[in-house]
Amino acid sequence: MTVALPQTTTDILCAARAGGYALAAFNAVNLETAQAIVRAAEATRAPVILQFSQNAARHGGLAQLAALGLSLKAEAYVPVLLHFDHAEDEAVALQALKLGFDGVMLEGDDPATLRRLADAAHDSGGYFEAEYEVVVKGERGGERHDDPAHLAEFIGGSGCDLLAVDIGSAHKQESKNAHLDFDRLARLAELTSLPLVLHGASSVPVEELARAATLGIAKINLATDLTLAFTAAARQSLDAGAKDPRQYLGAGRDAMQACAETYIRALGGAGRA
Repeated sequence: MTVALPQTTTDILCAARAGGYALAAFNAVNLETAQAIVRAAEATRAPVILQFSQNAARHGGLAQLAALGLSLKAEAYVPVLLHFDHAEDEAVALQALKLGFDGVMLEGDDPATLRRLADAAHDSGGYFEAEYEVVVKGERGGERHDDPAHLAEFIGGSGCDLLAVDIGSAHKQESKNAHLDFDRLARLAELTSLPLVLHGASSVPVEELARAATLGIAKINLATDLTLAFTAAARQSLDAGAKDPRQYLGAGRDAMQACAETYIRALGGAGRA
């Protein structure tokens, strides 16, 4: 099936929300992990979000990761959105936009800062993701805000295009014992037509992620599961005697691609490109 591709990054995300599926947003840290993500998208004919976090930039360099992402994006035959995840301050988020990232997400909730970044993202033709009720470093906590007026004020004040919401997932968790609050998701989805975002999705059973994708979650962030798949395969290759980095990194890349393909299909993204 051939599907007409939306023309802008925001259109791609809004199409997911309207179509009842979610774009998989996978985190990469180097060449092989980024290749695994794009290859998985091409294999499943799906749009995908290739993410680099500020932690990854500390390791590999923001400019270098941007160049890598832009190269893969340019050569891909499916839509690849290049996203800067968990920016820790305004300056680095602005730098990411100048380097060519399609979108950025900032930790923090200062309205003036969020609005400036949203304006900068829009000026560059991209999008801005804000986190609702999430504190620094992505650790979920504090008071949940179920007042519709508070939500409307946050969206209006921040100018965000995507809204990350707290419905029960957890960052950096290897076990899948977090369960989503679907009643809360339904309430939030009724209050805004913005594409909603779920962070920490590796902590959630796949069937719950698939259900969330039909109920307004249009971007689902995944990192830990893919990292574990990559590392296990690389370790197995090393244990088998591999000495050339291309061997064990290649094994990790293949395993991570397979994991990513499974998630893309579960979230309804396959065949959308």
